Amino acid sequence: MKTITVLNAKGKRREIEVASIEVPLEDGRLLRLAFPPGDMGDLVAEAHCDSGTPVILMQPGAANIATLHVLAVGEPEPDFELELAVQKALKKGKHRVPSRTELKHWVRAAQEQDAEIALRFVDEDEGRQLNLAYRGKDYATNVLSFPYTSEPVLTGDLVLCWPVVVREAEEQGKSVEAHCAHLVVHGTLHLQGWDHEDEAEGDAMEAREREILIGLGYADPYEGER
Repeated sequence: MKTITVLNAKGKRREIEVASIEVPLEDGRLLRLAFPPGDMGDLVAEAHCDSGTPVILMQPGAANIATLHVLAVGEPEPDFELELAVQKALKKGKHRVPSRTELKHWVRAAQEQDAEIALRFVDEDEGRQLNLAYRGKDYATNVLSFPYTSEPVLTGDLVLCWPVVVREAEEQGKSVEAHCAHLVVHGTLHLQGWDHEDEAEGDAMEAREREILIGLGYADPYEGER
């Protein structure tokens, strides 16, 4: 048994004792990290898969730090082009707006084609005006998606009403970062044609969002809602 430190989606640390860690991979593959008893200092890695051969490269166990690379079997993910413009039309607030690097990382996680996207952070007045003008709803909502073209390059705008994002995160007991990541992913999927007008579409979109957010290291954004 070894004592390790784990962090949840809010960054809260907790120490637990474990004998091994299992990481589910794709296609039924499983990565197991086993911690031998005593002070041997070695980390043993095993991999299981029903088909194909997972490739694992590892720094020798005698080192103080183990560097582990898991190379998935199969075709690499497409490398889509992305031009991302970030605009901030905000008064100063206590919560920091995510950096362009963070925003680009979240957009890329949901990206399915080459894209040119402008992501704008606004206060409630502008958010309310846009929601009223384009959706006929007289209140500020968390994120609005404005797709313009889909071929040959996706172009569109994402508008996040920052005070609403912050308020919702606090009400839902989430970190602002995790909630913002979810809304960026949600909006990016909308730009690419995903929707939730009916139950089947909604279930498919939620499942895709869960997959992306968990892949980014965040908790299920819909946990506890059903």
